[in-house]
Amino acid sequence: MSVRRLRTVSQVLISIIVLAAMLGCSSSNGSTADKTAKDQEVKLKFIWWGKDQRKQDTLKVIALYEKQHPNVHIMTEDYSVNNDVATQLAMETADQATPDIIQGDYSFIFDYINRDLIEPLNPYIKNKTLSTSDIAKSTLLPGMKGDELFALNIGMNSEALLYDPEFFQEAGLAVPSMDYTIDELHTLLTQLKETVDTPDFYPLGNMFNANYYLRTRGASMFNAAGTNLGYDDDTILSDYLSLYKQWYDEGLIKPDSYQDIPVDESHPVISRQSAFYFGFSNNVAALSKLAGHTIKLLPLPVITEDGEGRFIKPSMFLAVSSYSKYPEEAVKFLDFFVNNAEANDILQGERGIPVSKVISAKLSAKADETGKQQLELINYLNTHSAPIDAPAPGNSIVVSNSFLLILKHVVEGSITPEQGAKFYRSEATGILQGSGTEGEK
Repeated sequence: MSVRRLRTVSQVLISIIVLAAMLGCSSSNGSTADKTAKDQEVKLKFIWWGKDQRKQDTLKVIALYEKQHPNVHIMTEDYSVNNDVATQLAMETADQATPDIIQGDYSFIFDYINRDLIEPLNPYIKNKTLSTSDIAKSTLLPGMKGDELFALNIGMNSEALLYDPEFFQEAGLAVPSMDYTIDELHTLLTQLKETVDTPDFYPLGNMFNANYYLRTRGASMFNAAGTNLGYDDDTILSDYLSLYKQWYDEGLIKPDSYQDIPVDESHPVISRQSAFYFGFSNNVAALSKLAGHTIKLLPLPVITEDGEGRFIKPSMFLAVSSYSKYPEEAVKFLDFFVNNAEANDILQGERGIPVSKVISAKLSAKADETGKQQLELINYLNTHSAPIDAPAPGNSIVVSNSFLLILKHVVEGSITPEQGAKFYRSEATGILQGSGTEGEK
């Protein structure tokens, strides 16, 4: 795809976002529909992402809720990865058909909050429909705008490298300690490449993302306002692109691994196409069930002595659409999802460590090895991380697509890392500033 065509695609996507904003402003915050709905039949639509195990568990929780609330029927709309939800949500919002309950990611939920498309939750906390008494204020903050809660954080996780300890045992190689460096990782990946004699084996299923590398250099992908890039020195990004190409040329990174991969039997760690995979700590639950034994976690490697790129993040949020005819009924489901002990016995922290201190303590007391992996990593990161960056701007998906295209050109050798960094600044700046004024309305 040419740069000119990419810009055209970007402009189309931005137009969709602007259309959603215009329609969102016309929302009447639930319109005139009956919002109590105590005795009448209530139909709610719930959009979320996740593969087989999450789907089974989520449907069990919904069935449990419907059994306790016979007048409520929850229809689900599920996708494999969060990018698919983000795309579908944009289209449905443009049609004023937004689902009542939204599982949202930190990367896009604030775009909807800023456009008044999400129901504020403070009134429901005040009338005790939603209880946050067992949730720390610091855990709620990522879903707040000012003093108002809009998106309910439902779990805590972090970026991590996932690996199968049995694979390393069979290979006769040791996994590094949690404070390992990027050089130690490179040495181990090289040893794996030399040791494992399997066709189509690549030690690293995918590369840790550019934003992590930028954070270790005291920068970020976007500025806090989301109107420009978060760094001035292009050599920082070109260094990342150079590292990526070096490892790719050395056969250490699996080709065509630019996009998210569903957590299923084809996952590189499960199929043993790769020894490590960059993902999120809560992925360990589903992967362990697929493997039939515990998959383990490592924090991302130390790249510089002075820069800390690791962070703890909300795994995802639950939010209620401002279009919902029954926002209070939808909020009741949020409360159930987060605070009900029986529901969380089913969920088992698969979406991240539960935010309720009561639920988290209960699960910790009887945690299996998979649960302990998540807890140990988060406990380590409590003292080995830096605060999460501000939410990405609403058009960050368009910017990310531009970056992936440039990365592909760098890896294939059609442009240099230095050229890639300059092209990316030009493209990203045009996208961010071209829609920045509209996004601030």
